[in-house]
Amino acid sequence: MVSSAGEVRIAVDALVGTLRERARDTELQRGMHPDTLRDLTDAGVFRLTLPKDRGGFEADVTTINEVLAQIGRGDPSSAWMCSIISAMNTSVGLIADDAAEELLATPNLRVSGLIAPTGKAEPVDGGAVMSGAWMWNTAGKHSNWVGLACMMSTGGGPEPVLGLARTGEVTIHDTWDAFGMAGTATNKITSDGVFVPESRIIPVRSLATGEFRERHYGTNPYYNRPVISIFLAIASGPMLGIARGAMDVFMERLPGRAITYTSYTSAAEAPVTHLQVAEAQHALEIAEMYNQRINEIMDTGLGTTPSLADRVRVRAYLGQVTVYARKCATILFEASGASAIQHSVHVQRYFRDANALAMHALLQPTSSLELYGRFLVGLEPNSTLL
Repeated sequence: MVSSAGEVRIAVDALVGTLRERARDTELQRGMHPDTLRDLTDAGVFRLTLPKDRGGFEADVTTINEVLAQIGRGDPSSAWMCSIISAMNTSVGLIADDAAEELLATPNLRVSGLIAPTGKAEPVDGGAVMSGAWMWNTAGKHSNWVGLACMMSTGGGPEPVLGLARTGEVTIHDTWDAFGMAGTATNKITSDGVFVPESRIIPVRSLATGEFRERHYGTNPYYNRPVISIFLAIASGPMLGIARGAMDVFMERLPGRAITYTSYTSAAEAPVTHLQVAEAQHALEIAEMYNQRINEIMDTGLGTTPSLADRVRVRAYLGQVTVYARKCATILFEASGASAIQHSVHVQRYFRDANALAMHALLQPTSSLELYGRFLVGLEPNSTLL
């Protein structure tokens, strides 16, 4: 059994090849391969952000992103699910003590959830009844708790809140059928009315500010920072892993390949290949550098309230990881020849996954560029998700 975040990294490194061989089955199942779920659980991945006093690791962002990148190097869909669960598992440090005990008592705790408040919460004695539909619950069928984002009536008017319910109390609909990130089980979920006690309800504004109720973990810096920034920061790992994986499989397939209808019997001897590989490698290295900037902001600032500038930069740099990881995967796919459109050739998966994940609202590069530019010229951010 792994006993440290460093050991998680070592265990995951050893799984990369196995994860890649299962990645097609993950896509076909539209969810994590059962053996992958077992292996990542055994490797301690789902304990990365849990409290140390309950068997977790409270891992820093540098370590989390490296673990996620290595998972994504083998299977991007599984990496994205692990990213969501890692971010949502921090909720145990944000809620009232009795609620935290309830979640932490769950074997192999995995929390999924959404931030968009498309549900409705009706206040009742002791909590709220939450109903509605949530369209994009990544990894929901692999979770045992789920965060339901709702608008709840309060004395000051409707307020977005996140309520934690047992996954078995909601209905998961088999709706996820996508061309990229196809194995992420990002299904629609619905609830006709589940009671969530007040102790398991978190105001969404707290997720943005890092200011939470009085509780056991209230003095632990790890659980007193904006969760939205954590999610943005560790979204970098899976995207970086896609670029690493694309480079791996391209180079493995290159020896012995010709360029059809040319005199090049070895693509490795063609100048065009040299240019493509060099450009892709540069893109990968730039993505690595932006990822490192994210890690440094998050890890050096632990214990202090992150500035608006740092929060904006995390999202801006995530956009650049996305730009360059996608560029790397796209160049290598285009350099792989027509045979690469087959599902049996791994590089097409990294191409599809890079372009699909780049469409996510929080990774989408043009939105983060606009946000960064507004900040640089002295205007207010046009997004609350920082």
